[in-house]
Amino acid sequence: MSKPNVSQEDDAPEAESAVLKSVALKFVEAINAGDPERLTALQTEDFTFIDMSGYVERGRQGWQDYFSTYPKYKIHVEHVLTGGSGVAIIGKTTDSHIPPEVEEKETVLWTAEIQNGLVAEWRIYSDTDEIKKKMSQKFKP
Repeated sequence: MSKPNVSQEDDAPEAESAVLKSVALKFVEAINAGDPERLTALQTEDFTFIDMSGYVERGRQGWQDYFSTYPKYKIHVEHVLTGGSGVAIIGKTTDSHIPPEVEEKETVLWTAEIQNGLVAEWRIYSDTDEIKKKMSQKFKP
């Protein structure tokens, strides 16, 4: 995998941008390692996860179940942007809950809100209508 392209927005000083980027990429490394303990250590106490459908889960739980179900799940970072207290990561995934034939076409955007060197919010966006439709049906009341 090639090294991701990293850009900095004008409102984030260079040193601050490097810290934000480092925290977000460590979070991705922990996800790619399937390491829920390391992920928990990188999250704020009131951590919020928001998936592609808009489903919100608060708290640090949930990673172990996902890694048990999808042990080969990986995030492949292609581009990183920083600004304010946030990081945006553009890339692809492999071996997730999305069917492989859809996953290979999908570009994913992850956003991380960083507070005091920890991830406070991790949100996932997809550019594939098929995935958005599937995810919204999955979580209908």
